[in-house]
Amino acid sequence: MNGRDLLEADALRSFAVFAEHRNFTAAAAALHISQPSLHVKIRKLATALGVDLYERDGRRLTLTAAGERLAAYASDTRRRTDEFLRELHQDATPTMTIAAGRGTLRWVIAEPIRQIGRQGRRVHVITADRDAALAAISAGRADLAVVAHDPPGRQYESTQIAAYRQVLVIDDGHPLAERQQVRLGDLDGLDLVVPPAGRAHRRALDRALLDAGVTWQVAAEVDGWDLLVHLSALGVGATVVNGCVELPDGLRAVPVHGLPRIRYWAAWRPPREPVVRDLLDRLGPRP
Repeated sequence: MNGRDLLEADALRSFAVFAEHRNFTAAAAALHISQPSLHVKIRKLATALGVDLYERDGRRLTLTAAGERLAAYASDTRRRTDEFLRELHQDATPTMTIAAGRGTLRWVIAEPIRQIGRQGRRVHVITADRDAALAAISAGRADLAVVAHDPPGRQYESTQIAAYRQVLVIDDGHPLAERQQVRLGDLDGLDLVVPPAGRAHRRALDRALLDAGVTWQVAAEVDGWDLLVHLSALGVGATVVNGCVELPDGLRAVPVHGLPRIRYWAAWRPPREPVVRDLLDRLGPRP
């Protein structure tokens, strides 16, 4: 049996499940076969293709570059099969899987998702940070990823869909609430609710405030635009978020001069463009 034969046989499906779990025990259980049988299938597949598909890193299994490519191919093949079977049974609308962060799903792409849902499209959502969202489309687990800040790598097709000013969120009784705009220096001395260290938004904010010579204090560290605003509404401290975030009563958003707009990008792999095209047509640059 040659490589093409194996790619058209059960070994491909087995590898797709293994790639999802990165664990022989869990993958074998999902496939309802023995672990030794799964080892044999994947070893034969690697031998026939002439490449290593995974490697060990201590106790962890990681896919090689060839393994990642095969995993994406296997996932695409499974999903095309599912789509064909639905079409065969008079259901020609494939499910679209979108990977994005919580705030993105709530405030950036909610309306386009609602629109395609009203047209009968099925939408499956994976809540994920930037790295996990891009990994999901690389592995074929998602059709489309929506990420913030820097554009995705060249291995993806991508387009910018939105750009929002950053705003200071403060109690509407605060002296700065009457301003049309604030500068970074106006944040000096504030207690701020911020994302955890290491998050892209936190890194950019830390750098901008440091360059501006601003002294500030961490009031709390939480993940997600909704929790940043929630704690600000509780009086824990001010916060800086995207201008698209909706605020509860009692808070005011004031644009911050000196902070860049936060840009959002839609990314996908070319084989999945027919599946995501109707959503892409509804996504476009917004101020």
